[in-house]
Amino acid sequence: MNSNEEIYQELKNRIIQNEITGAISESDLCAKFNISRTPLREAIFRLINEGWIDYTKNKTKVVKPITLKELIDIFQIRADIEIMLLTLSWHNINTAIYQQIKHNIQIGLKTKDINLLMSSDNQLHHQLLEDCRNELVIRMLSFIYDRLRMLRAENPQDNAIFYSSEEHLAICDAILERDLDKTKQAIENHVNNSKKRLLSTLS
Repeated sequence: MNSNEEIYQELKNRIIQNEITGAISESDLCAKFNISRTPLREAIFRLINEGWIDYTKNKTKVVKPITLKELIDIFQIRADIEIMLLTLSWHNINTAIYQQIKHNIQIGLKTKDINLLMSSDNQLHHQLLEDCRNELVIRMLSFIYDRLRMLRAENPQDNAIFYSSEEHLAICDAILERDLDKTKQAIENHVNNSKKRLLSTLS
């Protein structure tokens, strides 16, 4: 890794993927990534500010786990923010892109290709974020999506990706029909179902 940004992104991705958990050892990470302490500490400082790493009472740095309280807080606002996202995105949507996403989801469901379904999941959310062109909404939802990805990596559910992909298919269909109200309803249904699935992992 040649830059502070690359170190930061690598650490963040490994935290999200549940490859770095618990207490943070700077010496172990320096050895693992073959980097010096200065850029590592800069990356850790950013992750602390963003809510990925926390301090214990004895000042040990630890990966901040997702609590039941945080998950409830996320879902108190997620649907409203995603509806706002959709409204901001609506006139910027390129239907050809969503047609391709729909096609990939259909193939993934037919072949039970989990990697393709996960990739399509990320692409759908990323595309709506890109289409909205509002940096504040993008930052808020990107953090929420990453925290939920971390929870899913920590608590995998065998069939969850198939259920969520069916819901994403309904969202794509509504977008392609250019029916804003139907798309909002499909998003609300998806968020509510996602909430039920994820709450079950922490209850």
